[in-house]
Amino acid sequence: MTKVSFMNDLNARVDEINKKLDELLRRVNTLQDFLLQLSTALEAANVKAVERELLSQIAVEIDEELSSFRRERPSNCPLRDLCTRRVEKAAFRVLQTFAYKGADDALKELRGHVEAVGKHAEDCPSDGCLKSAVRIFKVLEELVEHSKQTVAFRREIFRQWGNFDEIDEEEVADMLTSISNSMRIKILKILSKGRKNYVDIERMTGMRGGHLQFHLRNLIDTGYVTQEKPKGKYLITSKGLKVLKLMCELKREKEPTL
Repeated sequence: MTKVSFMNDLNARVDEINKKLDELLRRVNTLQDFLLQLSTALEAANVKAVERELLSQIAVEIDEELSSFRRERPSNCPLRDLCTRRVEKAAFRVLQTFAYKGADDALKELRGHVEAVGKHAEDCPSDGCLKSAVRIFKVLEELVEHSKQTVAFRREIFRQWGNFDEIDEEEVADMLTSISNSMRIKILKILSKGRKNYVDIERMTGMRGGHLQFHLRNLIDTGYVTQEKPKGKYLITSKGLKVLKLMCELKREKEPTL
């Protein structure tokens, strides 16, 4: 084989390989696009399911509020039936907007009705009845706001599904076991205010000897606490601070419920 024919053959093979690589890359990109679309569709389906569930709960709550409103109406009020129809219609419109357009549009619709009530407040002969009507809108606003938070919360959970596969069950179980003890949490809280020597921790926890050493060793082994040097002061790690922060968030920002 001559040098020229060899080079021609080599170039032909390179071109063939490049074509196959291009085709493979195209297929990979197509697969990635498909997976992205599937993930988006799955997220949307789950969020829609959550919204339907929340809408059902809101409807039940508002139906109870409307029943209470009807019972509390003054029997001799000349505007009784007119006001009742308006309040019921307004509540229905808000629920309908929530169902078809979502929480933000529902809140916008709701606030329009609240403004209308304020403008016509002087026409209402019963202050108690007016307050009952306003209460319905206030409860409805709170429920829709809660639903908005719930959807956002669960949407974020759905987006993190892929990351859940990275969890090492045994490792996380050990990490959680370490902070499932009230004394260890107390130690973390103490150290969050600054490094402490062993005697300080004894005094502040009321625990001494082997029991305290056991808890400190557990926190050190799981990376929540470290010691400057043998017999030196103890200090909380960034990991330990993150755990305390997470505890605060779990206590303060539980998943919104209706």
